[in-house]
Amino acid sequence: MVQRILALAQKEFIQIRRDRRTLAMMVALPILWLILFGYAFSFDVQEVAVALVDESGTAAGGAVARAVRSYERFTLVDLAAPSETAIREAIFRGEVTMGIVIPPGYGEQPDTQLQVLLDGASLFAAQTAARLLPGALEPAQAELRADLEARTRVEVEARIQELAEARRAELLAQVPPIMRAQVEEMLARAHGPSPDEVTIAAPDPPSFIPAITTLYNPDLRTANVMIPGLLGLVVMFMTTLMTALGVVRERELGTMEQLVVTPLRPLELMLGKILPYLLVGAVDFALVFAAGLYLFDLTFAGNLPLFLLLSLLLVLTTLGLGLLISTVSQNQQQAMQLAMFAMLPQILLSGFIFPLDAMPKAIKAIAYLLPFTHFVPIAQGMFIKGQGLDLLWPQVTVLAAYAVVVVGLATARFRKRIA
Repeated sequence: MVQRILALAQKEFIQIRRDRRTLAMMVALPILWLILFGYAFSFDVQEVAVALVDESGTAAGGAVARAVRSYERFTLVDLAAPSETAIREAIFRGEVTMGIVIPPGYGEQPDTQLQVLLDGASLFAAQTAARLLPGALEPAQAELRADLEARTRVEVEARIQELAEARRAELLAQVPPIMRAQVEEMLARAHGPSPDEVTIAAPDPPSFIPAITTLYNPDLRTANVMIPGLLGLVVMFMTTLMTALGVVRERELGTMEQLVVTPLRPLELMLGKILPYLLVGAVDFALVFAAGLYLFDLTFAGNLPLFLLLSLLLVLTTLGLGLLISTVSQNQQQAMQLAMFAMLPQILLSGFIFPLDAMPKAIKAIAYLLPFTHFVPIAQGMFIKGQGLDLLWPQVTVLAAYAVVVVGLATARFRKRIA
């Protein structure tokens, strides 16, 4: 019995060794997950882009400005013309996550508060910024408290000295002139209360509780940020996986050879194979879009025809990727494995789930090599903020280049495979 089991196990090992793609994925995937989840993935953004406008002209405002500038996890962004309007424009462009406005007379005039603006479209960065702000302001509060205590002590010491001099003059005025010398000597030897022995209660420093305004996603809802990227995820999943499996299935069933001998040209055959998956992906895209608007009460702020056109770039890229996978796969199992291997890093590294700003620089550089990474800011920027091509053209350019290259490679390999 044992011998039969060992013989069967040996046969399985031989099959695993011959299937090099599966063997490579069995070895590579655990290492990849270990590195990504242990090293790269985090919801806690390490550095927050901050714009600061100090209009106070007061010591309290200066202390707050110094504390914000010196905080190690805040990266200050210089504005050409510092103002609240400039901060709002920088947040719209995605250059700033948090803006801090120190109003005129802060710390000296009553009812003045720090004005804090957050980019709700950058969900995790905004949450991190709001959490870090109290700690960043602690040095300013300590500085102001120490300054108030020092000024209060000086005023108290001066008042004690003033009272002592007044009391001395009063006593000397009550004694005959012949005894004033003796009284002055007695008063000089007498010890009054020392200022160091007096408990001095300094007034409280100005309130550091800011007035926070969250732009574009006031409630910091996760759905508002996730659903725009989910549109691209649905398209990528359907078109990549289904195209790869559909073409390989024809080859496994032996019907691909029958199609090759028909009058269909290679380009016609390729377009005929991918068109159904394009239509299915479009239907899924429309369903998710409608669900986001009506079930989750979202609002699309951008240009819808332009958004659909830019989404087509992602569709072309993922269709080409699925076709490319089909040309290097021998069966549907290999096609599915390669498709998942190609899609999962894009899902995890694109900023769709984990913020890019929370990833190490090396991982972030790899993320920007993936096409889905460039679609997520397009979807979120147009859906939440209503951004246009004037701001999104870098991502659109990269995605268009990916579409041309991937579709070109897939077409070349597909023609060669069926020739």
